[in-house]
Amino acid sequence: MIRIAACRLRLQDLHLRLPFRYGIATVTDLTHAFVETDVEINGKVITGISAEHLSPKWLYKRPDTSPEADNAELIALIEAVLEWATDLSAETAFGLWQALYEKQATYAKETSLPTLWTHFPVTLVERAVINALGNATQQPFHALLKSNAFGIELASIHPELFGTQPADWLPEAPRKQMILRHTIGMADPLTGLERMDALPKTLEDNIAAYGLKHFKLKLGGNVTTDIARTTEVLAVCAAHAPPDWAFTLDANESYTDFATVRAFWNGLQDTHKARCLFIEQPLHRDQALTDTAGAGLAGWGDHPPILIDESDGALGDFPRALALGYTGTSHKGCKGVFKGVANACLAKKRGALLSGEDLTCVGPVCLEQDLAVMAALGIESVERNGHHYFAGLSMFDTAAQNAALAAHPELYHRSPAGWPTLTITNGAIQFMA
Repeated sequence: MIRIAACRLRLQDLHLRLPFRYGIATVTDLTHAFVETDVEINGKVITGISAEHLSPKWLYKRPDTSPEADNAELIALIEAVLEWATDLSAETAFGLWQALYEKQATYAKETSLPTLWTHFPVTLVERAVINALGNATQQPFHALLKSNAFGIELASIHPELFGTQPADWLPEAPRKQMILRHTIGMADPLTGLERMDALPKTLEDNIAAYGLKHFKLKLGGNVTTDIARTTEVLAVCAAHAPPDWAFTLDANESYTDFATVRAFWNGLQDTHKARCLFIEQPLHRDQALTDTAGAGLAGWGDHPPILIDESDGALGDFPRALALGYTGTSHKGCKGVFKGVANACLAKKRGALLSGEDLTCVGPVCLEQDLAVMAALGIESVERNGHHYFAGLSMFDTAAQNAALAAHPELYHRSPAGWPTLTITNGAIQFMA
């Protein structure tokens, strides 16, 4: 029996070392949320923790509200979910998550709010409970997943997985190394050796410093502008990256239809197209899973792999996307761990893609928990950009910095300025889950 005895929310304002422009947002500051849960497991109370950015204009892309108003509304929603979760009990961690998820699904339906928005607080509780179970058993995430100590019922999410367990689909052991896919925001500088806070700033300098070979390019929804910007970015990659470099494209819902996406794609050089791993979420979530979108994909017979991201808000969205002709979906901690596990199993069964993405995910809690899941799911190329937009772990106190270094010396090292930052070698990071 598992019971949530108490929940606590702590907020910390963070400042980015350079602005990050994606979709309809340009971010210079944001709020980082920590959730602690006291979880009673077989009569013993164990504390778990989770953390995540409250990223502006991603969970809910309302152009007519301010980021400050969105932030206040999301914090109030988190507080409401934490209050409801307190004293909730179930036989398993998965059962706790299901109860929270179903309540929020009802709330989303009644209020017509986006499912990404309403379920985000559930993922914070879910991850804190997972952490508590790991603390209680002294087992890493991949071991708990392999033995299904969480009690995950795959068929309750995807019925076609009936009779199977996560271990039937997922790797025998977690990955120890992942390729770091470096994000290039729409406002990021590209050339000129220039450093900030002892860290590289431009794309050219980042490639030189880290040996980057996988890249993620942000698009804005204007064909002409996107072709010009993408061509410029890819020219820098071609000139400075290793021979096996590759990239992905992320439109963050900025395109209106697949005919327009196709016009953009046709404007790229064929030599560059061959290096594209996939395009992520080109259409707005209100349009992406419609029959019209499916017809657009069907009419574009030779399209590159196309994934959903923001459209993957509810449990049935991934199989719906596959039925329409999409190639796969993304995993992000803010969309839920158990949901991500089930999607990974379905992707394996269907031969679909599951990518690893983030939104400037940083340590000392969020990054490590997210990497543990990515490693267990076997995802090789993972978007990691918190090290670029934030000055390492400099925003946290010395105790937290030292604890992160001690726990993961393979992942962090001290920068010349003294604070921990990611260790990136030949475009990859090491992580011992």
